[in-house]
Amino acid sequence: MELHPSPTARRGNVPHDAVTVGVHADKGAYPASKEVWCKQCGFRCNLARDARGINEFAGETITSGNELTNGSFENWTAGNPDDWTVSGSVTQNQTPGYYDWRDNGLSSCQITRSGSTIFLSQAMATPSDFNGNTLIFGARVKCSTNRVIWLRVDVSGTSYYSAYNVAQQRFQELHVLVNCPDTVSSLTVYIQADSEDGTAYVDSCYLSRDGNPTTVAVNAACPHCGSYNYF
Repeated sequence: MELHPSPTARRGNVPHDAVTVGVHADKGAYPASKEVWCKQCGFRCNLARDARGINEFAGETITSGNELTNGSFENWTAGNPDDWTVSGSVTQNQTPGYYDWRDNGLSSCQITRSGSTIFLSQAMATPSDFNGNTLIFGARVKCSTNRVIWLRVDVSGTSYYSAYNVAQQRFQELHVLVNCPDTVSSLTVYIQADSEDGTAYVDSCYLSRDGNPTTVAVNAACPHCGSYNYF
């Protein structure tokens, strides 16, 4: 006996056109060699490695996620961001368009320079964790004026800097890459407004490091936490 589908069965209900605009736009698959960031823990990932089962890469230098606390500026007390040391005055901004949606937060740090240097800093409690490591300190910055914000990392008294921000309407990523010495006695990261006057919005700060070889605990996706949520 030949069976026929119900006359009320739904067919062809899968959209055939990709969403190409807005926050849900389909950008297509990431290339396998792409370096991305884990949205859950902040770890720097490589899709070619992460897609194949992490155990074959046991012994790689994958030791940490985001070493900063309150890097997305969600938590504030008495007008200052928690866990950051502030020189000058900064403001919490929760206006849509002025915080970076990629970190799932609803807040950024608004820095307005008017003739005086402003900086935020965060020191690592155990700098020896970075002995012989390669670190990257990054932040996303939105500013309509050139050269208002740049990043700085002090490692055992030596300073390393990013480029200054470029005036634009979208968030721009700044970062500093440092090969640490075998012995790190102190390590502090800075967000600095010390050149041009203007207002900048800073969000999604991270400090990650690649260090001593380790055997990973997950077997797919992000080597640090196992999440498939990248950006």
